[in-house]
Amino acid sequence: MKINTKLFKYIFNTQLKAMFFVSFSIFGLIFLFDFAEATRKYPITNVSETIFALKISLLRSPSTFSEIMSYAYLTVATFCLWNLGQTRQMIALKSIGKSPRQILRPFFCCAAFIATFWILVVHPIGVFLEEFYNKNLGKDTEINTNIWINDTLHNRVIFLKTISGNNVENLCIFEEGSKTFTEQAIIGKNTWKLKNITQINNNEISSVEEIEIPKVLSSNLIRLLVKPPNRQDVYSLRKIYKIKKLDNIVLKLYELEFHKLLANCFSFILFALIAAAVCFSVNRFKTKTSITIQVVFSAIFFRFSSNLLEALAYSGAIPIEMACWTVPIIFACIFLSLLIWREG
Repeated sequence: MKINTKLFKYIFNTQLKAMFFVSFSIFGLIFLFDFAEATRKYPITNVSETIFALKISLLRSPSTFSEIMSYAYLTVATFCLWNLGQTRQMIALKSIGKSPRQILRPFFCCAAFIATFWILVVHPIGVFLEEFYNKNLGKDTEINTNIWINDTLHNRVIFLKTISGNNVENLCIFEEGSKTFTEQAIIGKNTWKLKNITQINNNEISSVEEIEIPKVLSSNLIRLLVKPPNRQDVYSLRKIYKIKKLDNIVLKLYELEFHKLLANCFSFILFALIAAAVCFSVNRFKTKTSITIQVVFSAIFFRFSSNLLEALAYSGAIPIEMACWTVPIIFACIFLSLLIWREG
């Protein structure tokens, strides 16, 4: 038991140290590229302009890094497993009776720990700092456009052209036998004030200057929808998902983003499994090139397949859950079977 604990801590801590080093290196490269891009876009002639370029580069880099952090862990897990085989530590562990499950447990635990840290800390920080990045560039961060909502409870479809604060511009409500178009809607707690309305009921057109109607959507939901899906973190997406379930509405893009975050969180564990299947059984003379080719090809094919299914879900061809989870589950089954076969 004492040896198992020491082994777990040794492998776990080795991965954390390697992850810190790789993350710091990748973040530094991203920052340098962002700074070079900032100096290309904005002239730097004095100290204040240099500080501005450094600031917007620092604000932009965390968001970019959070998108590729899982691939950074794939690099770390592959290196650590390859190093165990290269230094004959793997042979020594097997010779004293350590099973593959005991050796690989620290890798999967570390992957789960880093995945949790990513979704709860790293990604929200990246989203938060990117908002400041956009504000520093003078972009309006409290605006969203072209939102389609399928209200299955009331059998209607709602289109919001623009949401800005508590105002909605160009609101369209499509119901069976009627259509409502309004240039502006002011969101209240329990009512919506519509201005310059055109209604079509059974091919009869009528115009109204201003009316108040019961709230079409929750004011809490409208406040959350001010930001587009790619600028939401797991906390706000979870709130949207709860409201969506409660009000029985469909927000395809936000639901897709929520499942993408969860699937990306699972990909850390999947990448540990890929690294284990590729590296666990290699001997110390196997070249880095063959290992690198297998891991890189797996990562590229995983990303390509995931993006393809997400595009199909965006177009409505397949369900969102299928798009986000099919590829990770298939990859997990393939590489788990490969690992069992090699160690069987």
